[in-house]
Amino acid sequence: MDHDEDEQPDVTPEELAYSQLPEQTMYKIQTAQADGADADDVAHPPQTIRTNELRCLYFELRPDEKLDWHTHTPGLDEVNLCLDGRAKYTLEREDGSHQTLVVEPMEFVYVPGGARNKIEVVGDQTHRSLSVARAASVARLEALDGSDGDEGTRETEWTDSLFVDRKRDEVVAKNEDLVSQ
Repeated sequence: MDHDEDEQPDVTPEELAYSQLPEQTMYKIQTAQADGADADDVAHPPQTIRTNELRCLYFELRPDEKLDWHTHTPGLDEVNLCLDGRAKYTLEREDGSHQTLVVEPMEFVYVPGGARNKIEVVGDQTHRSLSVARAASVARLEALDGSDGDEGTRETEWTDSLFVDRKRDEVVAKNEDLVSQ
């Protein structure tokens, strides 16, 4: 359904006082899959974009890779959208039983806060996913006791492509090779 711009009402009040708002800047973050991306300049995923309230993570798992067992903190509900490939998400319940879901492109999977889970590639195609969650200072319980280094989780290698601190109205981290305005 196409609409002319003239048909769309402008809901922004004319008297909007920009002086009361934080700096308004949009950013574009390039991934290795972007058209024209120079593979040498684009970091291997995962790539994280964060604000004080939100964490958005793009990650890839090759057929020989997995995110091994890890436990999210109780407040970290996570929603993952499979973009390409297939993956098996396994959740371990309190009684030791497992729930397994296989996701395919353009399917979401919800992983509840406090969940012990793992992600494995299904088939011989790279799994690409976009993960969204509320920002947390610590995403995994294993990080609290220092036991996450040997379990095959790569979170310690994850760096922010962009981190915007909205409370202080400043860009804390910005990978100049990947982020543009």
